Formats: sequence, C-alpha cells, structure tokens
Amino acid sequence: MADVSIYEQKLQLKRKTGIPRLLEIAGTKSILLIFASLLAVVAVLAQITPFLTVFLLVQELIGNIGNLKAIDQSYVWSLAWFTLGGVAVSGIMLYAGGMLSHIAAFNILYEIRVALAGKLARLPMGFFTRNASGRVKKVLSEDVERIELFVAHHILDILQAAVLPVVSITALFVLDWRLGLGAVIPVPLALLAQYSMMNESGLALYKQWQEKLSSMNGTIVEYVRGMPVVKVFNQTVGAFKRFAADVYAYRDLTLHWIKVSSTPFGGFITLLSSSALFITPIAIFLIRAVPEDGYASLITTVFLFLFISMGIAVPMYKLMTLVPLLIQVSTGLASIDDILDEKEIADTQSKQSLQDAEIKFKDVVFAYEQKPVLNGVSFTVHPGTVTALVGPSGGGKTTIANLIGRFWDVKTGSVTIGGMDIRDMAIEQLNETVSTVFQDVFLFFDTIEENIRMGNAEASFADVQAAAKAAQIHEFIESLPDGYQTLIGEGGTYLSGGEQQRVSIARAILKDAPVVVLDEATAYADPENEARIQAALAEVLRNKTVVIIAHRLYTITDVDQILVINNGRIEESGTHGELLAESGLYKRMWDVHAAARNWNIDTEEKK
Repeated sequence: MADVSIYEQKLQLKRKTGIPRLLEIAGTKSILLIFASLLAVVAVLAQITPFLTVFLLVQELIGNIGNLKAIDQSYVWSLAWFTLGGVAVSGIMLYAGGMLSHIAAFNILYEIRVALAGKLARLPMGFFTRNASGRVKKVLSEDVERIELFVAHHILDILQAAVLPVVSITALFVLDWRLGLGAVIPVPLALLAQYSMMNESGLALYKQWQEKLSSMNGTIVEYVRGMPVVKVFNQTVGAFKRFAADVYAYRDLTLHWIKVSSTPFGGFITLLSSSALFITPIAIFLIRAVPEDGYASLITTVFLFLFISMGIAVPMYKLMTLVPLLIQVSTGLASIDDILDEKEIADTQSKQSLQDAEIKFKDVVFAYEQKPVLNGVSFTVHPGTVTALVGPSGGGKTTIANLIGRFWDVKTGSVTIGGMDIRDMAIEQLNETVSTVFQDVFLFFDTIEENIRMGNAEASFADVQAAAKAAQIHEFIESLPDGYQTLIGEGGTYLSGGEQQRVSIARAILKDAPVVVLDEATAYADPENEARIQAALAEVLRNKTVVIIAHRLYTITDVDQILVINNGRIEESGTHGELLAESGLYKRMWDVHAAARNWNIDTEEKK
C-alpha cells in the first residue's frame, strides 16, 4: 500500500458531503472554524444592539413628546455608549473570527493541494489520458482556491446571514407575537418562490453549468497550446469547432439558467421586501383595540418591527447570493473526491536487490479501457544490450515502452526487471532503475540547472555540469547570460527542440539508471542537432539495458535485437541483417525508408 501522508488520510475519510465534508477535511483545523463561528454569532448578537437602542430611544422620546426637557439625559448617553460598545464588540469579534477562518483556510488549502499532488503522482497514466489537463487544472487551481476563499470569508458571512434573521425574528416574537407573525409571513413565501432554483432540477442545472465550464476550460487550454497551428493554417476561432462549440454551449446554458432563475429570484426579492404590507394591517387592527394612552407604545413597537423587518431582508438577500457559492464548494469537493477515489498503482515499501538489468515480457495482454492494444507479447532484453521497437503507428510500441516504466499495469502476464515483477517492486526503486527519455520533452518553469537536476536531486553542481557536457549542451548553456541559472518557460519556451532534447538527455545521464527507455529523440531533429543528440545518447546508453522506439530505421542497424510490433503482437524479431533476409514487414519498411532517404526533387528547365 502506498505511503499515504497524514493530509491524504484526512481527505480519504469516507465520506460526507457539503459543509460536513469540509469540516472532515479540515481535521483539527475544524476547531478554528468552530471558534470563528462562535465569535461570528457573538458579533451578530452585538449587531442587534443598535436596533434595540434606537427602539428604546424612540420610546423615550415618544413618552416625553410633550415635555422633551423631562428626557433622562444620562439614560440617552447610556444608550449611546451601549450602541458604541455593541458596534465595537461586533467589530472585534468579526476581526478575530476572520483571523481564525483565514488560518484554517490556508492550512486546508495547503493540505488539499499536497494530498492531490501526492495522489496524482501515484495515479497510472491512464488517468491523464482519460482526463483533459484543463479539468485537472480546474480542480487543483479553481476548485481548491474557491474552497480557500469560502472558508476564509464566506463561512462567516453565511453564518451571520443565517443567524441574524433568526435572532431578529425571535426578538420580534418576544416583543409581540402578532406583529412578529406579520414580519415572518413573507419569509416562507419568498423561500417557496426561490425553491425552484434550489430543488433537484435546479441543482442538476447548476451541475450541468459546472461541467460546461470545465469542458470550456479544457478546450481553451488546448486552443492556446495549438495557436501556432491555428495561425499557420489561417484558422479563425469559429473554425476551431470544438472550442467554438464548447463556448457556445456554455453561453447557451448560462442564458438558459438566467432565464429559468429570473422569475423565482424576482419573486424572492419582492416578497422578502414586502413585510410592511403584512405588518401594517395587523398594526391597524391592533391600534383599534388599544386605549389612547397605549398608542405611543404601540407606535414605537410598530416602528421597531418595520425597522427590523427591513433589516431581516438584507441578510436574507446576502444568504441567497452565498448559497450558489456553497453549491460551488460542494461541487468542488466532489471533484476533489473523484480524484482521491481514483484507483492508484499499488506500491510496496520494501526495496529488494535485483539480479541484473534484464527486461522480460511474458504473455503480456493490455487494453486501454476496453480497447485491446497488446495480445500475448513475450520477449527478453538481456543486460547491457539494445532492443529497438519498430512497426506501424498504433501497433503497440509506445505501450510496451510505457509498461516498462509501469505507467500502467498489465491486464495479464508479467513484466520483470532483474527477475522481479515490477508490480512487486517499490515505485521508488522502479523509478531509480528505469530512466525514460521522451520524444516530447517537458521542461519546468525553473532554471536550466534545476531542470537537469530532476534526474538526481542530490547531485552537486559539478555533477550537473558533467551531465550537460556529456549531453553536448554545456557550451550552449554557458553562452547564455545567466548560464545554468537561466530561467526557461513552461515547456521550454526559450529553447529550440534540439536544445530541449539535450537537456532531457542530461537528466537521464545524471540519473544513471541501469535501464533506459528511449522514444527516439532524433525523429524531428535537423542534421546538426541530430549529430549532437546522437553523441549525447551514446553517453546515456553506454553499458545500459536499452529499449528504443525507433522512427528512423538507419539509426538501429547495429542494435542487438529488433522487434517488429504490429497489431499488438511481435510479428518479427532478430538483427537488422536477419530481418532483411526474411523479406517480411521489416524488409518492406526498410525499402520504403531507404527510398524516402534517397528521394529528392528534380528540376528541369523549361525550354
């Protein structure tokens, strides 16, 4: 079983939803959120103070309306100080609660991202082929950031918006249950009008909106990455059909959502603001039954009810605007849980000594989802030898190479290195044993030195330089203004394809793994870069067990073994000379390759 961090242990607890799930993820930090919530409740109670003091002040004024000099000045001042005290307490409590919620939010943000990064590192490559990078980016960036913002700011906002109406309505019922009933009647009516936005169909519509947004994000990333192709072929945004379709689908669903929501939301706002329509008739009815000396008290009470009922509407509005944020957070938590629930590659912590660096495939069967790719593949790569994989596109060459690095697990059969099934080998040990040089190089936004050091984090600067020299890239790096400290953009923005390849080869040299899997790096190189890359590869491959995916057949004429892969099977195997003598698929491929190399354009002057 994988070495799961304490952060992932918290996240993998099974399994609540919404706010309870958020508290579950928060773990010990949920105590901070509970304290912050209690402080927010105290702040809400303190916010009621101005309503109470205004009521008492108006009562004092109306009671002495014929003799204002009789007003108790000390009483008025005490009300003023009481109001200031309530405002101060509210501010202090909100500040303290905000600090606690921010601390909790930053810790939760850190823990979720660490856990997700660890999880992604242990997922098979199949996960990344099934999921667009835009979707994964949305979870790691947008969803996690939204949770952080929600915890830091909106949890307390929601709590205040929910508690303030409850406290206010309770106070109104204590003062006069009849007027309180008039103040409360609009609330359930408003919520009923809003129900169509929050019921099952409304939530389903919101989920569809989130899915459309995620899909659009993915196609935007793809569109930006493919911009050179779009420009070269003079394509417009409209011509990029998938991009345009996703944008239009998002627009149409958003407009539909607005249309569906506008009527119930308008009813919600109208009803919530109409408490005076219910309080006034009740007040008129009550005033007829009150003796004249009770008019002043009743008018003061009605004034307070109208004042507070308007105050109830504001937090209710705010609560309804915050509910969609709660839904977004719940959806984001579900997306995070979807990744955490993905089946990862089984790991073991024990490292065992290998007999040698021999690679052996035995009756390997593999399929992507339900699509068969390899069927009964068996071969051996002896220690210190080079085996080339050739064959038509889609035949299974890359899959074989990826299975050596355990990017996926085989369905049946086995892959062994040094006599050990790689499924029984610790992932860390397998990564130390196998080095892969990809055809499509990815360089991180970091210095050239750190990009090379990815091959061996413990390597000294001298080791990095030695690897760069062996990879034929040292002189180029030294020619840069900042040398090895030069920052390169995501994907190697500031390096040519050949320079990126040589940095990648320097990584492999620095790693010095006994097994090297090479997706031929010279496939798209110009002659000058090809010569340098071939010289660099000679350093990587020396005394290693090597598997090469070959694209240029003339580069593998001297290898120890060639496997011709076609339709998921090994159709032929042998040396270059042996395969040419068989006059099979390899011979036909070689003839086509030789003809292509000798092909040129003849020009003839027109007379």
